[in-house]
Amino acid sequence: MTDRRSGFTLLELVLAMSALAMITAICYGAFHLGIRAVQSGEVAVVTAQRLRVATDVLIRQIKSAVPYPARNKDDDVYPYFAGTATSLTFITANAQQGGGGLARVVYQLAEEAPCTVAPCLVLKETPFFSPDALGREPVDSDPSLTAGVDLLHGFKSVKFEYLMNDGAETEWREAWDGQTDEMMPAAVRIVVTGLPGLELDVWGQEIPIMATAYGENTGEVDDDELAPANDDEGTEGAEGSGALSSGGQEEGGDDE
Repeated sequence: MTDRRSGFTLLELVLAMSALAMITAICYGAFHLGIRAVQSGEVAVVTAQRLRVATDVLIRQIKSAVPYPARNKDDDVYPYFAGTATSLTFITANAQQGGGGLARVVYQLAEEAPCTVAPCLVLKETPFFSPDALGREPVDSDPSLTAGVDLLHGFKSVKFEYLMNDGAETEWREAWDGQTDEMMPAAVRIVVTGLPGLELDVWGQEIPIMATAYGENTGEVDDDELAPANDDEGTEGAEGSGALSSGGQEEGGDDE
């Protein structure tokens, strides 16, 4: 009678270890995939929230842009609106501070403070402006402008475009100068690339300017909308609500 000892052969051990390694690898892959999906979902949610807040501010302020008359050094009057591919400034009737009202706003691409992550889109605004100050001072040298807030960050690039509509033809431009064009754009397009978490690498939004996009009004202004030029120094720092004559009264003026 032959003696048999209980146990596993070397082949059985190798097969068992191989099966265990395979199961471990499958479980690790599934777990890692789940962790990555959760992280991607969190990034997408945060990005979507930031984008929603930024676009809400942009849409409300650009839609409410008004053809506010500015006066250059030659006393020529033109609608105050200036834009480049990475910045724009105008007068809006939907200020973020002080419960709304008229304000001069500046949107610009920045690489430094107040950016949380560079580059970022910064918003600055001030309720203090006058026709003379708007037309004669550099766009971003007004000391009354706020330090700015980081409106949107984490993207690779941002670009503004402006819709010219003179009633005969339309075209998108990369820059706009109210003094040269003597009118306001009908709409503003913002294109953002490289936002993390979004399905598409490029996100865009076209925002109509209510004062010019509908009807026959192209946002032109004339001398009748301005009070006579005032040489007093106090005019330069006057608040926007007191800068127009009765022909161009703004919110907060007396309607007599």
